[in-house]
Amino acid sequence: MSNRYECNAFEYNFAILVRIPDSFQNSARKFDPEAEIDMEKARKEHKDLVETLKKCDVRTIELDGTEEYPECPFVDDCVVAIGNTALITRPGSKTRQGEVSEIRRYLQSQMKMTIVEIRDPDAIVEGGDVLFTGKEIFVGIGTGRRTNEKGAQAVVDAFPEYNVTPINVPGSRRLKSMLSMAGWDIIAVGSSEEALLTFKQMKSLAQYKYRILRLDSDDAANMLYVNGRLIHRSRDEIGEKSYSILDEKITYAKHKVGFWEISKTGGYLSSAVLLINRNKKPNSIVSNITREDTTNYSEWRSM
Repeated sequence: MSNRYECNAFEYNFAILVRIPDSFQNSARKFDPEAEIDMEKARKEHKDLVETLKKCDVRTIELDGTEEYPECPFVDDCVVAIGNTALITRPGSKTRQGEVSEIRRYLQSQMKMTIVEIRDPDAIVEGGDVLFTGKEIFVGIGTGRRTNEKGAQAVVDAFPEYNVTPINVPGSRRLKSMLSMAGWDIIAVGSSEEALLTFKQMKSLAQYKYRILRLDSDDAANMLYVNGRLIHRSRDEIGEKSYSILDEKITYAKHKVGFWEISKTGGYLSSAVLLINRNKKPNSIVSNITREDTTNYSEWRSM
């Protein structure tokens, strides 16, 4: 039996971000050799995200980026944090594995979190493949340098109080780049074939019921639900249809941010933020936000 105390899922008091290093430009060329990032615009987008998070009543912590690790701003890949427990991940790309050291040191020394290390040398897991719904955990697994089954087992071992379900994600996409939490018991789902196949598995394996927010792009479906507020990308970036759906369906506070330049590297909105619910006592995170806090349109679909 867990000796942890309960608190609210999706209620965070810290948001950790890593500033964009000059070498960030190089990460875009991994996807497109001709890609060019406007570094001034990218840093402006990052700063706007910091300011938006402040509006969501979290304390923002900005760590300096490291030139040696161009993708270090995607800090969510480095840790799976639930309550006071932080599972230090092991990214599949060896060029990214050094990123976790700075985050580990900060969480341990400054945040006083319980650090869990992965012992299996063959385990690979990234935070972008781990979706916590407030009730259970889904882990996207795939081939190549993706999160694998042993990585999913590391999540099981780190958070034994939750049901952890591996989901086979086709292609190279991260689970949270296509599906994310848009509110209490609400899962936003993108429109790509990969997103729909992934969601079909999730629907059949979920231990709890959720409402589904279907959007017409994967970029639109990736968002952050923080302290009763929703952070999503701008109208120009996700399209009129998805933006209108959010306007119609979501009645609680919404904040839009630009992410176009940063996304040229293959990153997505939620990957740039590590959200922490740090409490004085160890605790198990459960969602107790009521349905009255979210909309109840008849168009919502349940899993």
